[in-house]
Amino acid sequence: MMKLKSLAVLVIASAPTSANEIDNLVNNSQALRDTFKYGIQAIGGMWDYADIGGIAPTGTVDPGLITKAKQDAYNNAVLQFQNANYTWDPNADQYFQDQSQQAMNNLGQVVDDYVDAAVALIEVVTVNEMAQDAQQAPDSREAIALQEYMDSNDVLLDDQEVDTYNESLQAVEEAAQTAAAYMAVANNPELIESANDSAYAMNVTYEESQTSFFDATTGILTVEWAGQDATMSASLNLAGYFKTNADIIDLGEESTFFITSPEGGCWFIQDPTERETCLYGS
Repeated sequence: MMKLKSLAVLVIASAPTSANEIDNLVNNSQALRDTFKYGIQAIGGMWDYADIGGIAPTGTVDPGLITKAKQDAYNNAVLQFQNANYTWDPNADQYFQDQSQQAMNNLGQVVDDYVDAAVALIEVVTVNEMAQDAQQAPDSREAIALQEYMDSNDVLLDDQEVDTYNESLQAVEEAAQTAAAYMAVANNPELIESANDSAYAMNVTYEESQTSFFDATTGILTVEWAGQDATMSASLNLAGYFKTNADIIDLGEESTFFITSPEGGCWFIQDPTERETCLYGS
């Protein structure tokens, strides 16, 4: 007895293509599928009816025959599709723009946490300023004023305050390194091109990525995707973007964050006009 063997069609998915070419391919391959489907249904019906004496009319299979027109239409659609020049955008540019903005937002939050933790150190600065005044005073009145201030305020540093301050300062360093890394990539067309090349090689987009992180020890920024068998990744070397400590401190000395701080030289000026001039110039 004949046995009808199952048939399978392998469809290979690709990136978005030209609407005209893909539409032609879909429409003409679907036309053949419809013809194929009819033929299978006709065979199934004729076979089952034959088993009980039901005779199919002559020409039952005619709608299932592949015509020359359908053959040519399908083959032409395949050739047009094969010869077309298709491309797609892994979108590294938008990804790193978004990541850099998120990292900068996180840096702002971490700096806010540092400012909260620095309240205890501001008391130390205040004590130091008043102690210097007492040191230079001709009599003990400034020293007495400092004693009174100490009696009215919590000026001792406890272990928790020190730990919180140190942790918040280290958190700023880590957040600033991460934000700078993403910003370095986002603002460098060559790094964006390299990131896109890596994504092309893996046939992925950055929107599909699972995670990304920056390792300041190696200077490598890594983006990872979850692969079928293993994690795939793209790595960007940012070692050339590191600054020296001197660079950081020199720029920091000119920063608004420092100038408006208790160590910027303007904090303890009592006269509002003089203080504004100190902070923002004349």
